[in-house]
Amino acid sequence: MAFATSNVRSSVFGDLKVTYGDWTGVQADAPGTIGVTGGRIYLCSFSSQDSSGEYNAETKFTTSTTGAVTTVTIYNVADVTTGRFIIIHS
Repeated sequence: MAFATSNVRSSVFGDLKVTYGDWTGVQADAPGTIGVTGGRIYLCSFSSQDSSGEYNAETKFTTSTTGAVTTVTIYNVADVTTGRFIIIHS
């Protein structure tokens, strides 16, 4: 199961933007990516909702900005089949 996102939604959070949704991934897979608008990331949280127990650790990620889009690269830290994520950005 490669890294994938689904049910991705975008909204506003005060003066900031928020992108959130579901994700899946396997620790041994290549890093996954998701693009968001703007050039600053304030919070990037990817957590597991798997029935084996919630796993939530500080997500390792890097960013790269081109124009008005920032690509967030996520480095999987566990096997996750039912995950949720939120990215707060501007």
